[in-house]
Amino acid sequence: MTNTRQMEPAFPLQLQPVATDSLLTGKISRRRFAQLLGLPGLMASTVALSGCGGGDSAADAGTEVLTRAAFVATISDYFDWVHSSEYVDPYKAVQPTFVDVIFGATRYAKQIETALEEAIISNVGGRFYPDKLVSREDVADIYVKAFKIPAAAGNALAGFSDASSISASKRASVNAIVAAGLMQGSSASLFAPAGTITLNEAKAILANISAGLVAPPQVMCKPGTTAPRRYVRISTPTAGATIYYTVTFDGSEPADPTTAGAMYDFTVDGVLQFVNPLSSTTDSRLYRLKTVAKKNGLAVSAVREFVWNIVRPQVGTFQAKLMHAGTSTSPTVWKINNPAEYFQAFVFYIEGSTRGLVFDAGEYGYQKANLKTFIDTLATKPYDVIVGHNHPDHAEQIYNFTSAGVTLYASAIEKAAFMASSRSDFQSAGTAAVAITDGQVLNLGNVQATAYVQPGHTNGTVTCIVNQTGWVFGSDMWGCNRAYTADTTQYQSVKVDLFLSLVQQLVVNYQKSSTSGEIVEVTNAHQEASVGMECVNNFVKCFQQLIDEGNGVAKPSIRGGTKTGDRMSIVGDMWRDKNWMAIGPIGKYAAAVDYLTKPTSAYPCAAAIDYNAADGYKKYSVLSNIEVSGGTLVGVDVYWAAAANGVANKLPNKFDPWTTGYTINVPTGTTSIVLKPTAMSNKISSMKVNGTALAQGASTTVAVAAGSSIKIDVVSPDGSATSSYTFTVAVV
Repeated sequence: MTNTRQMEPAFPLQLQPVATDSLLTGKISRRRFAQLLGLPGLMASTVALSGCGGGDSAADAGTEVLTRAAFVATISDYFDWVHSSEYVDPYKAVQPTFVDVIFGATRYAKQIETALEEAIISNVGGRFYPDKLVSREDVADIYVKAFKIPAAAGNALAGFSDASSISASKRASVNAIVAAGLMQGSSASLFAPAGTITLNEAKAILANISAGLVAPPQVMCKPGTTAPRRYVRISTPTAGATIYYTVTFDGSEPADPTTAGAMYDFTVDGVLQFVNPLSSTTDSRLYRLKTVAKKNGLAVSAVREFVWNIVRPQVGTFQAKLMHAGTSTSPTVWKINNPAEYFQAFVFYIEGSTRGLVFDAGEYGYQKANLKTFIDTLATKPYDVIVGHNHPDHAEQIYNFTSAGVTLYASAIEKAAFMASSRSDFQSAGTAAVAITDGQVLNLGNVQATAYVQPGHTNGTVTCIVNQTGWVFGSDMWGCNRAYTADTTQYQSVKVDLFLSLVQQLVVNYQKSSTSGEIVEVTNAHQEASVGMECVNNFVKCFQQLIDEGNGVAKPSIRGGTKTGDRMSIVGDMWRDKNWMAIGPIGKYAAAVDYLTKPTSAYPCAAAIDYNAADGYKKYSVLSNIEVSGGTLVGVDVYWAAAANGVANKLPNKFDPWTTGYTINVPTGTTSIVLKPTAMSNKISSMKVNGTALAQGASTTVAVAAGSSIKIDVVSPDGSATSSYTFTVAVV
């Protein structure tokens, strides 16, 4: 769009330096210095720079000279550049570095390497000399490169008697920053290119620059890479600046965003999605993005251009990568995909000592290539197939297996969905499929795999765990946290509160199936890198925080922002936390809440409260799970939707939060059991077991005998609702 606002001044600017009397003659703390650098307030108290003292002491005067490492760190921290070690991206460029900068050992190594990646410093010579004092001409050169300060037409160095001693490679940068009035000489007649710079001087120059110039835009994913897709966020560290952009996907030069750009706001727009769509007739697209940032009263930022090569061929062949080499106690696992697939859903081949298991069936057209034929090149044992759910990106090849006589397992719900499909291949495969039950064990010889049904993404999604290794294969369960595609997997088939309950029960079942009692590795079909329990916990937190905090914790989706209107729940920083997680959409962001349980006659449901109502989340007085050690809970049928395709949407033998009467079976001779009840909300007012208060997450030992009963009372966060559960003990 064309900018109609008053245009900001353009370079060159003759800016006056900020007042430094109090900084040079008084005291400056780390907190004050970080604030002047533009760091967030919470970070300011902990910012660390070479020469800084421990805090606000008199010794922290700001007159200490800076090393090259400490100075570059101030720039990296100001721009908040992300280091490649902080996120998972199999397509990211190899991290450049210096021979004398050792990640994890050299102070400020992360900031130095990000500055190198942003090309404001160079490793042509191989070394950085991090502990060497930074020179004034290096300071000028780095600032000019970081802020893209334009070259000056005239000679601003004529007044310096030592101008000839400025290095030839730095002369243009020194001239540019002096001409713009953003850095002065050490005196009226000297620039002192080899001189050092103090903390206060660095602060004054940076404050001067940020007071007169909008910082240039930057992007994540980082540019210059080749990948199947790139989802890109544009940002600038200048608060209040407006970003404009233009983009092309055919390699042609984009228009000037200063005059022809569309406005970009991450909250409104979400990420820009650079893909080679299914409608494309080419194998790749070269995306070129130009972007600029503006703010009234400041000079317009430099226009920056970024390029990504998006490759998704029209025709592809299956390829496999060995995830795990088999041993006497673990299976061989292959990860398989076809680069021509749009959604890039992986297939896994798991082979034990006597039998194999194909998990999911891919996206590539079953008439274009035969996944069964490819699996046969890997398999050394006969095998079966589990299809996680009925979406075509996970089930495209099922007919090629069933038509060849290979056993296909699907939940009864997904089997019925296949049979009801308009596709004849799905109908045929669905008819042939064997309905796998929740908790069914498949014997692969030296290992066993246990299948569990988990509604959410679809009504009958199947996951499985290899018992001996604790490896979980999830299809589209457990979310996906690829930062470079801003993943927000949806789980709309079940209300958030009931889904949370079923997920908690599923985690416990995984742990019971696992020989070690641990979940070691979790793989979503769209995920290149497996995750561990920390990521699983964050997945659970995405749902838990909606229960605890209500809709106020929800955010516009990072895919589409408020413009498309989807709502999401997110935990962690997608670019700085490898275990971040986001789920959604969970309805439209501006729409009334309808993702929690409410009374209904559409299917069996004992809930009496509409938790979607105003402050409804404060009325949870129910348990979401209960774990029993020394006995076995006899569960009930749990429903979440009306029957579909002639099959009930239910799971047997589960804990239902709104069913309050249960039986616990115990072996003969048992005198006590251990209970761990979990309340749906972490904000409950109280929970009591047989009248004794119990904290959320705690366990308690309870005496039992045939026919005895255990009572658990839960009071909602607002005190308005109480639920009482009775567990009757039966000796078996």
